[in-house]
Parts: sequence; C-alpha cells; structure tokens
Amino acid sequence: MKSYPINSPEAQARILTLCLIADSDIDPSELDELNLSLVYEALNISPQGFMEVFRTYLEDITAEAGKGRINLLDPERINTMLAEVNGRSERINTLATALRICKSDHALNDAEIALFRHIMNEWQIDLTDLEIEVSLA
Repeated sequence: MKSYPINSPEAQARILTLCLIADSDIDPSELDELNLSLVYEALNISPQGFMEVFRTYLEDITAEAGKGRINLLDPERINTMLAEVNGRSERINTLATALRICKSDHALNDAEIALFRHIMNEWQIDLTDLEIEVSLA
C-alpha cells in the first residue's frame, strides 16, 4: 500500500476514501460537486490530487485481490492509514469531513458506523469533538 507524508492532504484524503467505500457502495450524493468541493477545501487538496489518491487506493485494493479475499475493514489496514494522520486538528477535520460526506445520502450503514467507531477509538476523538468541528465549519 502506498504511504503518504504524515498529516498531508493525501493521507487525509485516503482516509476519506476509505470511509467512502467502507460499505462497498458509493452513493452519487457522496461524490456530487458540492460535497467534493467541501472535501477539496477542508483537506486543502486539488480535485486532481483527491482523484489521484482515490485511484491509487482502488489500485492498492485491486493488487491485493490476487492474494485472496479483501477485507476493507481490516483493522491492520485501517490503522496503517490512520497512523499517517497524527495531528489532533487534522484528525478531527478529516473525520468530520468524512462524516459530512458519508451522511450526504442520509444514512450510515453498519459498516460505516463500525469504521467511524474504530477511527474515533484509535484517534481518541469523541462526538463532542466532532460536533464542535462541524459547528465551526
């Protein structure tokens, strides 16, 4: 799996990508123009930069397909990506942005909820932290 510099927009974008495909279903509302513009602004990444991260993550998953079953929610896979974002403000911003985008289809399924809980636990972020971030946005 490709690695990115710590706290870089690309490292944050990959976590957002993980959240988008956690349920194996990308709703069109999650990638509409308004939501993507929020991503670009929140993560300080260009549209091309975000799509490159998205493409690379899908390529990483495809490369693993030859090794057998792929578990998108494997804790080891997730924690490797989470380790590349270690700044508290970057963590809260990344997770709050992911939550906004994933909620755009007006539903969070079990896989998304499990992933968000895992991230919050690993990063020691609670709902109050996210609520404050969202209210400031």
